[in-house]
Amino acid sequence: MIGRSLLSAGLALAIAALAGCGLVTSTNRSVFFIFDVSGTYVEAVPGAAKLANITIADMQPGDWIGASQISACSFSEKEIILQRQLPTTPSLAASAKRELFEAFNAYASQVKTAKFTDIRGALAQAAFELKQRPESERYIVLFSDMVADYAKSCDTASIKLDLAGVHVIAANVIKTNPGDPEKYFTMLKEWEAQVVAAGGTWSLVSSPDQLPKLVNDL
Repeated sequence: MIGRSLLSAGLALAIAALAGCGLVTSTNRSVFFIFDVSGTYVEAVPGAAKLANITIADMQPGDWIGASQISACSFSEKEIILQRQLPTTPSLAASAKRELFEAFNAYASQVKTAKFTDIRGALAQAAFELKQRPESERYIVLFSDMVADYAKSCDTASIKLDLAGVHVIAANVIKTNPGDPEKYFTMLKEWEAQVVAAGGTWSLVSSPDQLPKLVNDL
């Protein structure tokens, strides 16, 4: 309860500070959040939504935010949760951020689990949306255990990815089998290799405070 209160207070202070400033030039950034809702990872979505909100609190007027979820067949507009560009006026941007906070919290409170985990399809969808954007700095933030499980009816495991100019950040990667650390590290290396092969760059967030810095300070 104390942690939740501090988080809410921190977001409120960030919003107030932004609204009180003069015109802030956009950093020309677009960020696409992806939430894994498959299996037991769905239980981590509320925490992931809070991390997304903390990251958005530090974003600038004019920046763009999108979000989708990983399900059985993720390369679909149906899996997109929201898309929103922050107004360039600080006070309006602050108001838009509050609306985004509420939207993510509402989503996390009623999210339903999926049977399969189409991570590659989710990456392809996010990359497609980012490619339509004019912003020069493009990020995909993945909240997932990174364990793919493709359905026979929607197997995107071998589709070609185009992540050129996109920085992929794996965040809140829960260890599904703590008794096998080697498998965990091997899996992350394989995903990094896939992202780099597709022309993107890769980062792994090992603590919650790293995510806002990676997105907003690069």
